[in-house]
Amino acid sequence: MGAFYTPPEMARVLTDWALRDSSDVALDPSFGGLVFLEAARDRLEHLGTQETSIANQVYGIDLDADAHRLARERQWLGLDPSNYLARDFFSVEPTELPPIDALIGNPPYIRYQDFNGSGSRARELALRAGVRLTRLASSWAPFVIHATSFVAPGGRFAQVLPGELMHAQYAQEVVDFLRREYGRVFVAVFDERVFPGALEDVVLLFADGRGAPSNADVRVIGCTTLDDVEQRLEATGRSRGVQLASGQGRLLSQLLPSKAQLLYDRLSTSSRTRRLGAIASVDIGIVTGANEFFVLTEADAIELHPDLVTRAVAKAAQVAGAKFSVDDHRELLENGQRGLMLVADMTASGKALKSLRAHVARGEAIGFDERYKCQIREPWWALPIPRRGAADLLLTYCSNEHPRLVLNEAKALSTNTIHGVQISNDVDGEALAAGFYNSLTLLSAELEGRSYGGGVLKLEPTDAENLLLPPLSPELATLLPAVDRAIRARDVEAAIDLVDPVVLAPLGIGPDEINVLRAARKQLQIRRKNRGRPPS
Repeated sequence: MGAFYTPPEMARVLTDWALRDSSDVALDPSFGGLVFLEAARDRLEHLGTQETSIANQVYGIDLDADAHRLARERQWLGLDPSNYLARDFFSVEPTELPPIDALIGNPPYIRYQDFNGSGSRARELALRAGVRLTRLASSWAPFVIHATSFVAPGGRFAQVLPGELMHAQYAQEVVDFLRREYGRVFVAVFDERVFPGALEDVVLLFADGRGAPSNADVRVIGCTTLDDVEQRLEATGRSRGVQLASGQGRLLSQLLPSKAQLLYDRLSTSSRTRRLGAIASVDIGIVTGANEFFVLTEADAIELHPDLVTRAVAKAAQVAGAKFSVDDHRELLENGQRGLMLVADMTASGKALKSLRAHVARGEAIGFDERYKCQIREPWWALPIPRRGAADLLLTYCSNEHPRLVLNEAKALSTNTIHGVQISNDVDGEALAAGFYNSLTLLSAELEGRSYGGGVLKLEPTDAENLLLPPLSPELATLLPAVDRAIRARDVEAAIDLVDPVVLAPLGIGPDEINVLRAARKQLQIRRKNRGRPPS
């Protein structure tokens, strides 16, 4: 069901803001553990609503039978049981309820892979509201869009939403929708995790003035704890945000000082900077479906014909620097690591295929041939190798510190634990591998990437292709050995010291502005790591 029940104190922050008048009508369209309905009841009582009226001013919808059982048991709430709809929210139309002044709650978080049953209906409802969502959208996105149709003119919308709102590609469609539908929109984000029991980072959405003609900016409010929200919300509502040439920009950038926001905005719109995707394509590595069978140690491959194996990188930890050489590959094999990939197919020689028989038999005995990715191949042990072969560079896409771009001197294939980067013919791979380690690009990674449980920064291929690059001077290639040593020593600051003057000076960026970019990157990195810690 995607249910993570909201802490009562969080529900009260949202509900107290959303309900303003004793006559307001509230709806929680996924009421679950009743925390929002209880908070609404208490808020109306505080506003002076009569007990007899409260019962008919609070509504709830939920598909979960346990939620309705709990609602019946809590008779002391004094709410009308007929106001609880046991329905799939996407099957309910706004005309079935009175106009809602305060829509509150915490929608279900169901990943697109599992969001099958009502997914088509949900996307249809979103499209009806003018938002085209892809099948990659999680359930909360169409939920927010459909829920807005229940809100009366001038009404408020207050929800707990996943951190995906800040970074997922499809979330931008939701953000644009909210800007069109409400007079003011605020998103409260936290320096630390505040939602016990959920790995998913959460934000609090506050949208005010349904139907007010605006196209409002979405303002991000940085908070340490829930206690900060009300005061910061009020202060932000009185202030003007930084006016950016490029418009809204990444929501996360609003947490940065105004100097950093304006500088990054200026550089991102400069004709002299470009995105990685303009000079390269980024793709996931090979999805084997059974790394234990396809990615081998030297001892594992001893019986196989040399034509059937090639150099490979099995995991990001195997590429420690800014370049990966033949010597690096030889060292990992000598240490007994998996660094060879089986690349057999039916075009191999008879002698080569004969050497494969025993390995295939062992794999089938274990059941590797029954795994999904193997089942859809013919034969199951023939991997689809990229048309251009090994990538020019390798990019780590999950990191606690920073992403690493690595020149693939060894011409090794990689598994899907690391991305492959293929560059245009006119791009110097050595210059790109060295020049990647600059304050602008690494700040861009913090803004474009996605932060998950444990404080990890993840770059999907589309995120990686959106990374911002300064001009790549040919002299950067001569810096690669020194940059490589710094990255191997886990001293990214030393690498940045080498690269920043070379790539940022041509953009007119002096030492003071370099320090602004550098501090901004560190601020977002520290925040990301802090949010990876369990809530206190």
